[in-house]
Formats: sequence, structure tokens, C-alpha cells
Amino acid sequence: MKKIAEKYINGVLALALLMYYLIMSWILHRTGYEHSENLFIAEKLKVLFESDEGNLLTLGTTFPSLVFLSSLIFTPFGYLFAPILASIAITTALFYIIINDFKHSSKIPAIVYVPVITLLFFLHPGLIYAAISGRGVAAILICFYLVFRSLFRYYQTQTTFYLSMASIYLSCLIFCDYNFLWLLLAFFPFIVLVSLEGLKINKEQPAILQYFQSVNNVSQRRKLANRTVAIYIIIFLLPFGAIFLFQVLNQTHAGNSTYFLTSQYANWHVIGNVPIGEVISNGNAKNVTRQSQLIFQAYVLLLNPLLILAFFYYRGKLYELLTLLAPFILISILVINLQYNFTIEYYLIFLILGLLGLTIYGGRKYSKKVTWFLVFSVALLNVFTGIYYFKNTDDAEESTFYMSIKDYKNWLGTKTINEEFEIAAYVSSIATKENKVLIDDAAAFKVIAHLKDLNGVVLPLNKNFLTLVENPIAGTRFVLIAKNNNVLKTFSVLNAYNFKQMLLQEKFSPEIMFETEHWAVYRIFNYNRYIQEDALNDERLKQSK
Repeated sequence: MKKIAEKYINGVLALALLMYYLIMSWILHRTGYEHSENLFIAEKLKVLFESDEGNLLTLGTTFPSLVFLSSLIFTPFGYLFAPILASIAITTALFYIIINDFKHSSKIPAIVYVPVITLLFFLHPGLIYAAISGRGVAAILICFYLVFRSLFRYYQTQTTFYLSMASIYLSCLIFCDYNFLWLLLAFFPFIVLVSLEGLKINKEQPAILQYFQSVNNVSQRRKLANRTVAIYIIIFLLPFGAIFLFQVLNQTHAGNSTYFLTSQYANWHVIGNVPIGEVISNGNAKNVTRQSQLIFQAYVLLLNPLLILAFFYYRGKLYELLTLLAPFILISILVINLQYNFTIEYYLIFLILGLLGLTIYGGRKYSKKVTWFLVFSVALLNVFTGIYYFKNTDDAEESTFYMSIKDYKNWLGTKTINEEFEIAAYVSSIATKENKVLIDDAAAFKVIAHLKDLNGVVLPLNKNFLTLVENPIAGTRFVLIAKNNNVLKTFSVLNAYNFKQMLLQEKFSPEIMFETEHWAVYRIFNYNRYIQEDALNDERLKQSK
């Protein structure tokens, strides 16, 4: 019975975690919470499968994140739920991989690591968010874990197969979040040390003497140079090659090699990343005030005490320790290079790194009782630091997620209908082939994701979109406009300011048909001077002068 329990415990826990995440995602959906990245992916899936035009353009230019690609598998369950199912599946797979690695690689006994990992994945708000928000955080975490696990396995076996696997996982990581391309630069310092490690002549001599002999021997220096270049090529060639090929694809289809990185139609990060200046100008900035060199690294370390514990096990292991420090070099580069608020994924990677560190050397310095108390206490502390992060986050959607989960009394209350669902329901009721609705999904992707279908809707991927933007009455009867208080208005050509400029050309006259806090649907018809005067004096358009 004990052997059967040990054999199947990991699978049973993974299945229980999967069911737990499904229930939590259902509860979160009832509160009306839907993350914008989830809706962005859902909208791209809807366009890909339902649009009569631009299918190849959508597939070839949308940023190919792992969540987007894996969501294709779950589309039979609905476009809105497909990204959530994908992130749940990826997070569950990450749980199973980590707990299985502990079983086969770690000296920590099962009575310690099983409850610790289970505690983190069931209770850490960051990991719950990664699973049920539908964001690409789960994909980042699993690729990040696999990259560093492959490197550590290479150190143990000196088999280049693991370097090749690290290169594959690194390519996937970059296509989860392009900012991880800078991780290649972070890897530069310790690859030479790894090469030196493989050239030690006499393993029984002190390390310093071995390194001295390796460097001062002509043939060994030649081997060192060849080995270092080979490792660089193995690790770096595939990521750079994949990026180059996708740039060529974008140049062919969109006329811009960086379209998948810079276009609001292709990459959620273009509209989802919030500049630091905007966060500070809104007042009450918290986490973003710590985004400076050394302070941010120290803050990240304090939020992940498991990584601090892992560092204690790595004393005396130079290049393994440098490998664990590589993400801190990455963060240092990003703090300089990027000027927007860092979200949860840049904190969670260090939690995953701490777990990986414990799978390699954890449990080798202390007794079982001390190890159990130490690891479990630190893991529990990690849960509370995760709660602390969400209480102090400057990201509006993360804050809303935390408040939705925290308000457990309303979990089973009346289902909340959000604004995008309301506007989508109205658009679906009026859109026909004869009465088409002009929509710019750069800002209205949340609305498109909630539509019943795309019949009667004209989008930017349609060939006549630009013509209709110049003169909407030529082929549409309704226009969806982003109001002046809509935070995404600057990403759309169909905003209040541009709509007023259209009215000044006196080609058509509008009539407000339906509106919410951030959106307005106008019916357009032939120009009427009296109606036009009323429209131009309307408060919805006055603010855009």
C-alpha cells in the first residue's frame, strides 16, 4: 500500500490541483473578473477561426506566446475560457514536474517536499493568479524552470544534450515574454567558468590550482576557447534564429519585421504595460517606487525567502551559484532598459528558481527534522509575502484579482456582468450583413471577445476597414467609439477625438444608440445640419477639443 501511494501520490495531487484551479476560475468568472490578456488572446482565437479575411495574417503576426498557441487546443470549450484552461494546464504541469524532480533529484524526504509544494501551489496567490487569470505567467514560469533545470543537469552530467534542451526552452521563454531575451546577456559571465570546470586536469588538486594549470597550458587554453564558443553557439543560436525567422515572417505579411513586438493588434504587452510615470502620476504608488537598482533586487529577494534558503545550500559551488544569480543580472538590465511597472511574473520566477535550487542540493546539510521545519516555515512565509505583494501591487488588474478572491462572501452571489459583455450584447443584437458595425479591435478587443459571432462586424483585418474609417457611411450603419475616459483610446482610430474630426467633414450625422462608462455606439446616417450641431456640442465629444 505504501509503495502504491508513493507511486501515484504525485498524479493524484496534480489532478486535485487541476480541479481546484477549475473551481477557482469558475468562482473568479462569477465575480466578473476577466484579465485583459486573457480577452486579448480570446479575441485573436475568435478572429482566427471565425473571420473570413486575414486568418493567415492573424496567425503569422500575433505574438506567438505559449499560452496563445496552447489555447488553440482548448478552443472547443469556448474562446473566452480557452486561455484560462491553457494556463491551468501549464501550471498543473509545472507542479507535476517540480514535485517529480524533488522525488528523483532531491535529498529532501517526501514528507517535507510534498506538503511544501502543495502548500505553495494551493495557497500562494501569485501561483493561483498564474493559473486562473488566463495570462501568460504560467508559460513563463514553466519555461524558466526548464531552462535552468537543463543547465543544472548539464553541470551534473557534462552532456551537451541538456544545453540543446536549454536552448529550446530559452526560445520558448523569449516567445512568452520578449524581455527574457536579455537573459542571454545575463548568461555570458558564468559560461566561461562552466567551460573551465570541464577542463580541470587533476580533480584532486585545489580548484584554484586546477584553474591556474588550465589557463597556463597552451593546449588547454585552445580547448577552453573552443569549448566556450561551442557552448555559446549551442545556447544562443536557436533563440536568435527563431527571432530572425519570425521577423522575416512579419516583414512578409505585415511589412514590418517588428510588427509582432510593437503593434497593439499583435502583442498585448503594447497596451498592457503601464509606464512608471503613469503609475506615479495617479498617486498612491507602492511597488513601483522600489524599481531601482539594488533596491528592487533586495525587494524581490525578501519576497522570495525560499531562494534565500537555497543560497545557503549553494555555498562553495561557484558557477551553480552564479547560475542562480543570473536572473538578478536580468532584472538589473530590465530596470535600466524598461520604464514600466513590473508585474507578478518578474517576482514569481525567483520563487520557481528557489524551488529548483532545493531540488538539486536541498536537504544535504541538515537532519530530517530540521529540514522539515526550515523548508516548511520558509514556504509558509513565502505565501504571506505573496499576499503582501498583491496588497501593494500597482497593477490595477492584479489588485482587482486580489480583491475578487478576498471577497469570499460574494463568491456564490449574483453573477456580475461586466461592461464589455453589455456592449458586446448590444452590438450582437444590431449587427447584420445589411447593418454593419465598424469596430477597431486595438482597443475593443474585450468587446470582440464577447460577441456571439463576427457577422456584421468590420474590423481592421478587413480590406475595406481603412476606407470605412475615412467615410463610415459608405459601408456601415453603426460605429463603436472609445470615449475620452477610456484608457485605451489612444490605441484606437475610433475614439472620441477622431470621431469629432469625422463629423467636421460633414459627410454623415450621428445618433447615440447605446453607451456604457467607456464606450458609445453611434448610428450614422446622411448629413443633417441641425443634428450635426447638436452632436458637435455633445458632452461626450466636447472633452476632445
